[in-house]
Amino acid sequence: MTIINPIFKSNYKKFIAKYNMVGSNVLVCDKDGNYEACTTGFASLEKQEKTKKNSIYRIASISKVVVAIGLLKLKDKGLVDIDADISKYLGFIVRNPYFPTVKITLRMIMSQSSSINDNVYDRANATDDYIKLQDILENNESFNQTEPGKEFDYSNLGCGILACVIEKITNKYFTEYIKEEVLLPLSIHSGFRLEDLKYPDRLVSHYLYNPETTGFTLFRDYDKFKEVQCLRYPLGDNYRGVAGGLYISSLDLYKIMQVLMHKGIYKDIRILNEETVEEMERVNWEGKCADPTYKKKGLQLIIMDEFTISPLYGHFGNAYGLRSFMLYNDQGGMIFLCNGANFLNDVEHMTVLQKDIIEFIVKETKL
Repeated sequence: MTIINPIFKSNYKKFIAKYNMVGSNVLVCDKDGNYEACTTGFASLEKQEKTKKNSIYRIASISKVVVAIGLLKLKDKGLVDIDADISKYLGFIVRNPYFPTVKITLRMIMSQSSSINDNVYDRANATDDYIKLQDILENNESFNQTEPGKEFDYSNLGCGILACVIEKITNKYFTEYIKEEVLLPLSIHSGFRLEDLKYPDRLVSHYLYNPETTGFTLFRDYDKFKEVQCLRYPLGDNYRGVAGGLYISSLDLYKIMQVLMHKGIYKDIRILNEETVEEMERVNWEGKCADPTYKKKGLQLIIMDEFTISPLYGHFGNAYGLRSFMLYNDQGGMIFLCNGANFLNDVEHMTVLQKDIIEFIVKETKL
């Protein structure tokens, strides 16, 4: 029996009407795969195009989960040890200069406890100049004065390092590898580059809220995303664009979520070994940090106890006017994608809007 309220869609539309947002997709499912999908608002304000169930978003940091799945497939094949020194795979020594004897591992990177920060990465990310990953990681500014493996600090560069390790091991561009090994086996015809989109006309525009007009300003549509699409650099140096760059619809993201909910398999298609998903969901870091959203972390999965009896696993996405999340437990899952809303009063990773949506979905289901 489905866990979903039969009038979920009508209730969601009533609930969401009080929020100032451009458009949204929401999907809820039970552990058996039954789901309800609902849309509101506009994919494009300029064209007055309504949001559709197959609308495609640049989902921001939920992308990190897919990057981790790609890396962990190599673990399942015996090609990578997530507890080994990352220097082994990158081909140069990586050390926090404040703790030069402590190795940094892929597990630390996926649990956001590597001590690697985004200070130098952010400057590199603002240009198309070719800057080697080695140059980033040999700059002392890229490290916190905390011992690797001890403290949580959210890092986009860490996710880029995962992609570079994949390239070094497979001798393939990360974007091609992830298509071949994760997306296409699930019949997902999207990816991390715009040319990966089989249906580019489904890409929604992303908007920023303008407090002066209390309206929305176009931030990026297809043409603007194309202008800033990262160039391809030599293999092992493509650390930019992967931490938040996956283009995908809620219907296809649902397949990724089902893989995790069913311990690595979706409709007889095995993507990860069962024990690997269990390791992703295990608490790999626990403590306090600057962002109270994070209390427990698996391998590129946040672990949340405050909303449901069974812990929720997944990730949030916040960038370019977009707010999103993908969360699941042993009863079901939820996906939310929004291409613009008034977030001016939100200062934490999980915004007030996202928190309200999660609480609404939990109330409407038996998650």
